[in-house]
Amino acid sequence: MSRADASGISGRTKTTISDDAKFGKIKTVGPNVNFYATGSDRGVSGFIVKSAGTTVITPTRGSGIAASEFNTKELYEIGVLRVSGSGTVHLVY
Repeated sequence: MSRADASGISGRTKTTISDDAKFGKIKTVGPNVNFYATGSDRGVSGFIVKSAGTTVITPTRGSGIAASEFNTKELYEIGVLRVSGSGTVHLVY
């Protein structure tokens, strides 16, 4: 972790956190949530199905796919526009 001087009257330093990870954020969606990747939730880079239930995952381009078509606990690097249904999906950014 590195530190950089921050301007201002407080004289404190601002912490700068950086890493070289491929993904930097995870958002868990469900169950029974109708999630749209818009606004600050845009930019989903992939997903992991925790439990499929009746969940449908809609990619950024194309038609929705039942989450039961994917293996659980496996990362799929597919952009996501929408997640809906009774299952739980982890979205990675």
